[in-house]
Amino acid sequence: MIKMLRHNFIIKFISLFLAIGLWLYVMNEQNPSITNTFTVPLSVINAPDECQILHNEDSIRIRVKAPRSLFTAFDNTNIKAYVDLKNAKEGTHLETVHIKLPAGFELLSYSPEKVSFTINKVIQKSVPIDLILSGKPNSDMVVASVKQSMGSVIVEGPRNQIDTVRRAIGYIGLDGNKEDFSVIVPLRPMNDNNKEVSGVTLLNPTVNASIYLARGLTKKFVAIKPLIDSDLPKGYSIDSLSVSPAKIEISGNPQAISTINSLDTQKIPLNNVTSSCQKAVRLSLPKGITVANDLVEVDIKISKKRF
Repeated sequence: MIKMLRHNFIIKFISLFLAIGLWLYVMNEQNPSITNTFTVPLSVINAPDECQILHNEDSIRIRVKAPRSLFTAFDNTNIKAYVDLKNAKEGTHLETVHIKLPAGFELLSYSPEKVSFTINKVIQKSVPIDLILSGKPNSDMVVASVKQSMGSVIVEGPRNQIDTVRRAIGYIGLDGNKEDFSVIVPLRPMNDNNKEVSGVTLLNPTVNASIYLARGLTKKFVAIKPLIDSDLPKGYSIDSLSVSPAKIEISGNPQAISTINSLDTQKIPLNNVTSSCQKAVRLSLPKGITVANDLVEVDIKISKKRF
Protein backbone atom coordinates (compact mmCIF):
# COMPACT_ATOMS: atom_id res chain seq x y z
CA MET A 1 0.00 0.00 0.00
CA ILE A 2 2.79 2.39 0.94
CA LYS A 3 4.66 1.34 -2.20
CA MET A 4 1.62 2.27 -4.31
CA LEU A 5 1.40 5.72 -2.66
CA ARG A 6 5.06 6.37 -3.27
CA HIS A 7 4.77 5.37 -6.94
CA ASN A 8 4.60 8.56 -9.03
CA PHE A 9 4.13 10.58 -5.79
CA ILE A 10 5.12 13.90 -7.29
CA ILE A 11 2.74 13.47 -10.20
CA LYS A 12 -0.09 12.52 -7.83
CA PHE A 13 0.64 15.51 -5.56
CA ILE A 14 0.64 17.94 -8.48
CA SER A 15 -2.61 16.39 -9.74
CA LEU A 16 -4.25 16.84 -6.33
CA PHE A 17 -3.04 20.45 -6.10
CA LEU A 18 -4.37 21.21 -9.58
CA ALA A 19 -7.70 19.52 -8.74
CA ILE A 20 -8.15 21.65 -5.61
CA GLY A 21 -7.21 24.80 -7.49
CA LEU A 22 -9.65 23.94 -10.27
CA TRP A 23 -12.40 23.29 -7.71
CA LEU A 24 -11.77 26.67 -6.05
CA TYR A 25 -11.78 28.40 -9.44
CA VAL A 26 -15.06 26.77 -10.47
CA MET A 27 -16.66 27.54 -7.10
CA ASN A 28 -15.56 31.16 -7.31
CA GLU A 29 -16.96 31.45 -10.81
CA GLN A 30 -20.22 29.72 -9.94
CA ASN A 31 -20.60 31.19 -6.41
CA PRO A 32 -18.51 34.37 -6.21
CA SER A 33 -18.34 36.61 -3.12
CA ILE A 34 -20.45 39.73 -3.49
CA THR A 35 -21.15 42.77 -1.31
CA ASN A 36 -24.47 44.22 -0.28
CA THR A 37 -25.77 46.99 1.96
CA PHE A 38 -28.67 46.70 4.39
CA THR A 39 -30.44 49.03 6.81
CA VAL A 40 -31.44 47.30 10.03
CA PRO A 41 -33.23 48.59 13.13
CA LEU A 42 -31.16 49.48 16.18
CA SER A 43 -32.11 47.50 19.29
CA VAL A 44 -31.19 48.02 22.94
CA ILE A 45 -30.23 45.32 25.43
CA ASN A 46 -29.79 45.52 29.20
CA ALA A 47 -31.78 48.75 29.40
CA PRO A 48 -31.93 50.09 32.99
CA ASP A 49 -35.28 49.70 34.75
CA GLU A 50 -37.65 52.62 35.33
CA CYS A 51 -35.84 54.94 32.94
CA GLN A 52 -36.79 56.96 29.89
CA ILE A 53 -34.34 56.14 27.08
CA LEU A 54 -33.97 58.43 24.07
CA HIS A 55 -31.55 58.05 21.15
CA ASN A 56 -30.88 60.00 17.98
CA GLU A 57 -30.73 57.03 15.58
CA ASP A 58 -33.27 54.26 14.99
CA SER A 59 -31.45 52.30 12.27
CA ILE A 60 -27.93 51.31 11.22
CA ARG A 61 -26.60 51.01 7.64
CA ILE A 62 -24.43 47.90 7.27
CA ARG A 63 -22.20 46.75 4.36
CA VAL A 64 -21.38 43.02 4.26
CA LYS A 65 -19.60 40.52 2.02
CA ALA A 66 -20.48 36.82 1.49
CA PRO A 67 -20.72 34.11 -1.22
CA ARG A 68 -23.62 34.78 -3.54
CA SER A 69 -25.36 31.55 -2.54
CA LEU A 70 -25.78 32.84 1.03
CA PHE A 71 -27.80 35.80 -0.21
CA THR A 72 -30.31 33.61 -2.07
CA ALA A 73 -32.46 32.90 0.97
CA PHE A 74 -31.10 35.73 3.07
CA ASP A 75 -33.35 37.85 5.31
CA ASN A 76 -31.83 41.03 6.74
CA THR A 77 -33.56 40.29 10.06
CA ASN A 78 -30.67 37.84 10.53
CA ILE A 79 -28.36 40.85 10.98
CA LYS A 80 -28.51 42.41 14.43
CA ALA A 81 -27.40 45.93 15.36
CA TYR A 82 -27.61 46.68 19.08
CA VAL A 83 -26.36 48.84 21.93
CA ASP A 84 -25.64 47.37 25.36
CA LEU A 85 -26.69 49.72 28.19
CA LYS A 86 -25.62 47.41 31.02
CA ASN A 87 -23.27 49.98 32.56
CA ALA A 88 -24.99 53.14 31.31
CA LYS A 89 -25.74 55.98 33.75
CA GLU A 90 -28.15 58.90 33.75
CA GLY A 91 -27.34 61.66 31.31
CA THR A 92 -26.31 61.85 27.66
CA HIS A 93 -23.60 59.49 26.38
CA LEU A 94 -22.19 58.11 23.12
CA GLU A 95 -22.69 54.34 23.04
CA THR A 96 -20.91 51.88 20.72
CA VAL A 97 -23.06 49.98 18.21
CA HIS A 98 -22.41 46.21 18.06
CA ILE A 99 -23.11 44.09 14.95
CA LYS A 100 -23.98 40.37 14.89
CA LEU A 101 -23.82 38.57 11.51
CA PRO A 102 -24.84 35.07 10.36
CA ALA A 103 -22.10 32.50 9.64
CA GLY A 104 -20.30 33.09 6.35
CA PHE A 105 -20.78 36.85 6.31
CA GLU A 106 -17.98 39.37 6.61
CA LEU A 107 -18.59 42.86 8.02
CA LEU A 108 -17.06 45.54 5.79
CA SER A 109 -18.42 48.71 7.42
CA TYR A 110 -21.41 50.20 9.25
CA SER A 111 -22.70 53.65 10.09
CA PRO A 112 -23.07 55.21 12.54
CA GLU A 113 -20.60 53.37 14.76
CA LYS A 114 -21.72 55.30 17.87
CA VAL A 115 -25.16 56.59 18.85
CA SER A 116 -26.06 59.31 21.36
CA PHE A 117 -28.30 58.04 24.18
CA THR A 118 -30.04 60.13 26.85
CA ILE A 119 -31.15 58.26 29.96
CA ASN A 120 -33.46 59.81 32.54
CA LYS A 121 -34.68 58.06 35.67
CA VAL A 122 -38.48 57.98 35.95
CA ILE A 123 -39.45 59.55 39.29
CA GLN A 124 -42.48 60.87 41.15
CA LYS A 125 -43.13 63.98 43.21
CA SER A 126 -46.07 65.77 44.79
CA VAL A 127 -47.11 69.20 43.49
CA PRO A 128 -49.85 71.56 44.72
CA ILE A 129 -53.14 71.95 42.86
CA ASP A 130 -54.26 75.46 41.88
CA LEU A 131 -57.84 75.97 40.70
CA ILE A 132 -58.38 79.06 38.56
CA LEU A 133 -61.85 80.61 38.34
CA SER A 134 -62.85 82.32 35.12
CA GLY A 135 -65.87 84.43 34.31
CA LYS A 136 -68.40 85.77 36.83
CA PRO A 137 -71.49 84.27 38.48
CA ASN A 138 -74.88 85.94 38.30
CA SER A 139 -74.73 89.70 38.94
CA ASP A 140 -75.96 89.53 42.53
CA MET A 141 -73.69 86.61 43.49
CA VAL A 142 -70.02 86.31 44.45
CA VAL A 143 -67.75 83.36 45.18
CA ALA A 144 -67.73 82.78 48.92
CA SER A 145 -65.34 79.80 48.91
CA VAL A 146 -63.95 76.94 46.85
CA LYS A 147 -63.33 73.49 48.29
CA GLN A 148 -61.41 70.78 46.47
CA SER A 149 -61.13 67.04 47.15
CA MET A 150 -57.32 67.16 47.34
CA GLY A 151 -54.71 69.86 47.65
CA SER A 152 -51.86 68.10 45.84
CA VAL A 153 -51.27 65.45 43.18
CA ILE A 154 -48.49 63.02 42.29
CA VAL A 155 -46.79 63.63 38.94
CA GLU A 156 -44.60 60.96 37.31
CA GLY A 157 -42.09 61.12 34.47
CA PRO A 158 -38.41 61.43 33.53
CA ARG A 159 -36.35 63.35 36.07
CA ASN A 160 -35.39 66.20 33.71
CA GLN A 161 -39.09 66.94 33.04
CA ILE A 162 -40.36 66.34 36.58
CA ASP A 163 -37.84 68.85 37.95
CA THR A 164 -39.58 71.63 35.97
CA VAL A 165 -43.12 70.87 37.22
CA ARG A 166 -44.21 73.31 39.95
CA ARG A 167 -47.96 72.75 40.21
CA ALA A 168 -51.06 71.31 38.56
CA ILE A 169 -53.76 73.74 37.49
CA GLY A 170 -57.40 73.38 36.57
CA TYR A 171 -59.94 75.87 35.25
CA ILE A 172 -63.50 76.39 36.52
CA GLY A 173 -66.01 78.52 34.61
CA LEU A 174 -68.41 80.68 36.66
CA ASP A 175 -70.44 82.39 33.92
CA GLY A 176 -74.10 82.81 34.89
CA ASN A 177 -74.12 80.52 37.93
CA LYS A 178 -76.72 81.40 40.55
CA GLU A 179 -76.30 78.49 42.95
CA ASP A 180 -73.57 76.43 44.55
CA PHE A 181 -72.27 73.74 42.22
CA SER A 182 -69.73 70.93 41.99
CA VAL A 183 -67.54 69.98 39.06
CA ILE A 184 -64.81 67.50 38.08
CA VAL A 185 -61.84 69.60 36.98
CA PRO A 186 -59.16 68.27 34.57
CA LEU A 187 -55.62 69.10 35.69
CA ARG A 188 -52.51 70.08 33.73
CA PRO A 189 -48.87 70.04 34.95
CA MET A 190 -47.27 73.50 34.71
CA ASN A 191 -43.77 74.97 35.05
CA ASP A 192 -42.57 78.24 36.61
CA ASN A 193 -43.46 80.17 33.45
CA ASN A 194 -47.04 78.89 33.53
CA LYS A 195 -46.40 76.63 30.53
CA GLU A 196 -47.67 73.06 30.36
CA VAL A 197 -44.97 70.41 30.84
CA SER A 198 -45.12 67.57 28.30
CA GLY A 199 -43.91 64.01 28.76
CA VAL A 200 -45.17 63.63 32.34
CA THR A 201 -48.28 62.00 33.85
CA LEU A 202 -50.55 63.13 36.66
CA LEU A 203 -51.51 59.98 38.57
CA ASN A 204 -54.85 61.64 39.40
CA PRO A 205 -55.69 63.69 36.30
CA THR A 206 -58.80 65.34 37.82
CA VAL A 207 -59.94 66.89 41.10
CA ASN A 208 -63.46 67.32 42.49
CA ALA A 209 -64.30 70.92 43.35
CA SER A 210 -67.29 72.54 45.09
CA ILE A 211 -67.96 76.24 44.51
CA TYR A 212 -70.05 78.07 47.08
CA LEU A 213 -71.73 81.36 46.11
CA ALA A 214 -73.12 84.08 48.36
CA ARG A 215 -75.16 87.30 48.25
CA GLY A 216 -74.68 90.51 50.18
CA LEU A 217 -70.89 90.72 49.94
CA THR A 218 -69.11 93.91 48.92
CA LYS A 219 -66.85 94.03 45.86
CA LYS A 220 -64.11 96.41 44.79
CA PHE A 221 -60.95 96.54 42.70
CA VAL A 222 -57.56 96.83 44.41
CA ALA A 223 -53.96 96.99 43.18
CA ILE A 224 -51.59 94.01 43.33
CA LYS A 225 -48.10 94.44 44.78
CA PRO A 226 -45.31 91.90 44.15
CA LEU A 227 -43.15 91.01 47.18
CA ILE A 228 -39.51 89.94 46.91
CA ASP A 229 -38.29 87.32 49.39
CA SER A 230 -34.51 87.42 48.93
CA ASP A 231 -31.65 89.26 47.29
CA LEU A 232 -30.43 88.55 43.79
CA PRO A 233 -27.08 86.81 43.26
CA LYS A 234 -24.08 89.15 43.52
CA GLY A 235 -23.57 91.30 40.43
CA TYR A 236 -27.24 91.48 39.37
CA SER A 237 -29.95 94.10 39.89
CA ILE A 238 -33.70 94.36 39.39
CA ASP A 239 -34.71 96.74 36.60
CA SER A 240 -38.47 96.39 37.05
CA LEU A 241 -41.31 94.32 38.49
CA SER A 242 -44.77 94.23 36.93
CA VAL A 243 -47.88 92.19 37.66
CA SER A 244 -50.58 90.91 35.35
CA PRO A 245 -53.32 91.75 36.09
CA ALA A 246 -52.32 95.01 37.78
CA LYS A 247 -55.66 95.14 39.66
CA ILE A 248 -58.09 92.49 40.84
CA GLU A 249 -61.68 92.40 42.07
CA ILE A 250 -62.04 91.26 45.68
CA SER A 251 -65.18 90.23 47.57
CA GLY A 252 -65.93 90.15 51.29
CA ASN A 253 -68.06 91.58 54.04
CA PRO A 254 -68.12 95.37 54.14
CA GLN A 255 -66.10 95.65 57.35
CA ALA A 256 -63.25 93.43 56.08
CA ILE A 257 -63.10 94.94 52.61
CA SER A 258 -63.17 98.59 53.69
CA THR A 259 -59.61 98.50 55.05
CA ILE A 260 -58.02 96.84 52.00
CA ASN A 261 -56.60 98.97 49.19
CA SER A 262 -54.08 96.49 47.77
CA LEU A 263 -53.12 92.83 47.89
CA ASP A 264 -49.60 91.46 48.18
CA THR A 265 -48.32 88.43 46.35
CA GLN A 266 -46.63 85.65 48.22
CA LYS A 267 -42.90 86.31 48.52
CA ILE A 268 -40.91 85.59 45.36
CA PRO A 269 -37.45 84.03 45.92
CA LEU A 270 -34.78 85.52 43.65
CA ASN A 271 -31.57 84.07 45.13
CA ASN A 272 -31.03 81.80 42.11
CA VAL A 273 -32.39 84.12 39.39
CA THR A 274 -29.78 85.43 36.93
CA SER A 275 -31.95 86.43 33.96
CA SER A 276 -35.28 88.12 33.25
CA CYS A 277 -38.23 85.76 33.72
CA GLN A 278 -41.92 85.42 34.45
CA LYS A 279 -43.24 83.66 37.54
CA ALA A 280 -46.76 82.58 38.42
CA VAL A 281 -47.39 83.59 42.05
CA ARG A 282 -50.34 83.24 44.39
CA LEU A 283 -51.87 86.20 46.24
CA SER A 284 -51.79 86.49 50.02
CA LEU A 285 -55.49 86.85 50.86
CA PRO A 286 -56.62 88.28 54.20
CA LYS A 287 -59.21 86.29 56.12
CA GLY A 288 -62.71 86.78 54.74
CA ILE A 289 -61.51 88.06 51.34
CA THR A 290 -62.04 86.06 48.15
CA VAL A 291 -61.05 86.53 44.51
CA ALA A 292 -62.04 84.67 41.38
CA ASN A 293 -58.42 83.74 40.62
CA ASP A 294 -55.63 84.09 43.19
CA LEU A 295 -52.85 83.26 40.70
CA VAL A 296 -51.09 86.20 39.01
CA GLU A 297 -48.06 86.53 36.76
CA VAL A 298 -45.08 88.64 37.80
CA ASP A 299 -42.70 89.86 35.09
CA ILE A 300 -39.17 90.32 36.48
CA LYS A 301 -36.60 92.28 34.51
CA ILE A 302 -32.99 91.68 35.64
CA SER A 303 -29.64 92.86 34.36
CA LYS A 304 -25.96 92.60 35.30
CA LYS A 305 -24.51 95.50 37.23
CA ARG A 306 -21.94 97.63 35.45
CA PHE A 307 -18.84 98.40 37.47
